[in-house]
Amino acid sequence: MAPARPRSSASSPSSFPRGRRIRKRTDFVRIQNGGHRVNTRHLLILVAAPIDAPARGAENGAAPAPVPSAPRLGLVASRKVGDAVARNRAKRLLREAFRRFPELFPERVDIVVILRTGAGSLGLDDVLAELRSVVPVLRRRARDALAAAPSLAGAPPAADERGAEDPPAR
Repeated sequence: MAPARPRSSASSPSSFPRGRRIRKRTDFVRIQNGGHRVNTRHLLILVAAPIDAPARGAENGAAPAPVPSAPRLGLVASRKVGDAVARNRAKRLLREAFRRFPELFPERVDIVVILRTGAGSLGLDDVLAELRSVVPVLRRRARDALAAAPSLAGAPPAADERGAEDPPAR
């Protein structure tokens, strides 16, 4: 019997820690109902501001946690994408893009990616090409989502959210 491989540590660049995942159904529903949409041929990307920490902390009397600067990712793949193998492969590729190319995703937002028909046959290069084609739109939608959130509106934009193509604020 072969020895078990050690698990990668949480600080590894190839890890996908729990804090970076959207896991609760309520978060998925909130983002799907109120998120800003970005469409590509095989992906529907929804961007929303995270839940404000004071409201979440006020429920149980605990001190509110700071709003994370790293984006969180949630993936949805229905049977239209393909069989279980195709769905899992497509989700794995998107997680890989999220980990290896953080510059493609704006900071301080929750992102849900809904895979569409045909996404199961994409390769990593195809996924990256689709994501790179909508980076300016994705950043604009993230800025809109953060501006619409009352508790996060006063926070200064992150460096990657300010693009050269954007006009200066008045």
